[in-house]
Amino acid sequence: MAHSQETRDKVRQLYIEGMPLNGAAVTCGVSYDTARDWKAKAQSRGDDWDTARAAYRISEQGMDDLNKQLVEDFARQVITTTRELEEAKIPAADKATLLAQLADAYAKFSKSFSRMNPQFSGLSVALDTLKTIADHLRLHDPAALKALQPHFEEVGAILGKRYGG
Repeated sequence: MAHSQETRDKVRQLYIEGMPLNGAAVTCGVSYDTARDWKAKAQSRGDDWDTARAAYRISEQGMDDLNKQLVEDFARQVITTTRELEEAKIPAADKATLLAQLADAYAKFSKSFSRMNPQFSGLSVALDTLKTIADHLRLHDPAALKALQPHFEEVGAILGKRYGG
């Protein structure tokens, strides 16, 4: 069944605006395979829907929101894949191998992303936690803060070694 250019454009628009390709296809009444073919043909002509999608996200949300969205999207994919593997009718050894590969991919993504965006790194979180504790003690138990202060530099060095490389 031939689809109109308007339908093709709508699938592209929905995808670029953040809808998964299968969702855009269903919304527009076309099969996922058809939408995937349109996307591939467009890319061969120089219209990369993924690049347009990234540009749209940056222009609409800014880099911080885009980074947050990337982390959320990847985490969602890991969760979905894990659920699918739990239900898959494959040998346990194969499941274990696939789960190990998924865990490895997640670890690599996290490490890579933390290099790109220190806000999400373990060191940043650890140091922020330490600061939160100090701020809380400053307000509610100054004596405890005074007892803890001599250790801050040493704890900071330990955290730097653990998370900073």
